[in-house]
Amino acid sequence: MCILLASVLCGCSLKPQDVSRQTDETVYSLIESKWDESFGSKADYQVEPFSPQLRQERLQELQDTRILTVSKAVELAVTSSYEYQLAKEQLYLTTLDLRDIQHLYEWTPFSRTTGGYVLEGDREGSGTLQESGISKLLASGAVVSGGLSVGYMDVLSGDFRSGLQTIFQTAVTMPLLRGADRKAVLEALTQAEQNTLYEIRSFNRFRQTFLVSILTEYYRLLLYQTQWKNSQEYYIRLLSISDKIAPLTQAGRLPAFELEQAEQDKLRAWDSYLQTRQMYETQLDTLKLMLNIPADCCFEPDRNEWDVLQSGLQEILLTEEAAVEAALNQRLDLANAFDQTLDAQRQVEVSADALKTDLTLVGLYSPASDNSRRYAFGADPGDLRRIRDRYEATLRLDLPLDREAEKNNYKRALIALSERLRNHQKLNDQIVLEVRKAYRDCSAARQRYQTQKQAFELAQQRLDKTLELLQYSRANSRDVLDAQKDYFQAQQLFAQSVFDYSAAALGLYRDSGVLWVKPNGLWEIREAGIAQK
Repeated sequence: MCILLASVLCGCSLKPQDVSRQTDETVYSLIESKWDESFGSKADYQVEPFSPQLRQERLQELQDTRILTVSKAVELAVTSSYEYQLAKEQLYLTTLDLRDIQHLYEWTPFSRTTGGYVLEGDREGSGTLQESGISKLLASGAVVSGGLSVGYMDVLSGDFRSGLQTIFQTAVTMPLLRGADRKAVLEALTQAEQNTLYEIRSFNRFRQTFLVSILTEYYRLLLYQTQWKNSQEYYIRLLSISDKIAPLTQAGRLPAFELEQAEQDKLRAWDSYLQTRQMYETQLDTLKLMLNIPADCCFEPDRNEWDVLQSGLQEILLTEEAAVEAALNQRLDLANAFDQTLDAQRQVEVSADALKTDLTLVGLYSPASDNSRRYAFGADPGDLRRIRDRYEATLRLDLPLDREAEKNNYKRALIALSERLRNHQKLNDQIVLEVRKAYRDCSAARQRYQTQKQAFELAQQRLDKTLELLQYSRANSRDVLDAQKDYFQAQQLFAQSVFDYSAAALGLYRDSGVLWVKPNGLWEIREAGIAQK
């Protein structure tokens, strides 16, 4: 018998691999059922176990090409970054909490088996007892349960009574006043569903902000790389000019101070080169950390991305009024704040229900079981002596003489409602101010970009003319050095303006809530319907 019982236990055990797979299917099904298409694309939310081998495979292409494109950066951010994985896990766990609450409102079965050996004086026997049942919490607050016990005794010696015995019983417990409100009964389930919805919205809001942060840092890396290259080219040009001035100075054709000025400019250019290189390398390490790329992995950003960026900057796609309106209609964190005020209102109603009188109806039915001369293994002999059907209907009254905790909770709920209302209004005002500031920043960055572009073009024209005049001895070395210096500064400022405007535009689209994250790492402005990389 023991061997049989052990075999049954082993056969009924749950396999961890199957449990994990089934849980994933359930959780992802719940997420998809509550995911509205207006939140964002249904992608990149499934949790993956950490795997160094998988991480290495994803980095293989980068290690082969040594070029990090912007789409590859976004892909690595989604698949490998610590922050994104944590956000996915938080969404999964919140949905798993919902599944736990859902189970409380489902039919809950149980089955227990007891088997063994009994020795009492000269009486000896062996037997089994099987208990099975089911229960369910209804939306009305009623709890329905039923159970069946089956016992068997095999007498080995003595005056035990052998045979098969059964006990059946069903019961209903129904609140009539306190706890009978459907809203109060389902509050735990309702709140769990809301929490899952909030986490889905928060996850998609995180994707918007996270994408902007990745793109901004990637563009910053391109900026520092461009400024570093500009510094390098400027230093090389000054070296060439200095090498040409030195023999002329030695021959007495140019004054010595012009060579000294050229040397000073050369030293300043070298210092600028060292600083920009340091900024680039530091930013490269920062991006590696964000994308979970090993520190010893060597790569550089795609220069084509910068060429596209500085040549493809467009006008702002939103007016200030449209941006504010879009934010108030589409910001997911604002939608969460509004729904949380409804949660607080519902909590007030649930707390008010707890102040009512307790009046509970209890019903019980158990059919007759004439077992007065028999013994079932593991069963209470007192439950085996009933020879008539049993019906029971009971009203249980508990007057609200002590509701101190409930009264305090009701007051807490009222205060929490006021707080939620204030928080929603505050966030509403804060978002409006954020969007207005982001629009002003974007407009100013656009103007600076246009100004610096014109300044760069003028500096380039001036340098070209100065070099041309130098060929005809109509310009001196100082003119050339000044033109080179102004051209270099215009280069750096123009590059900075390209980055500033790109980052400001992304910030505006993020703050207004119109940034739509696509699975392939691209993004589009949903308000304008224009896809942009």
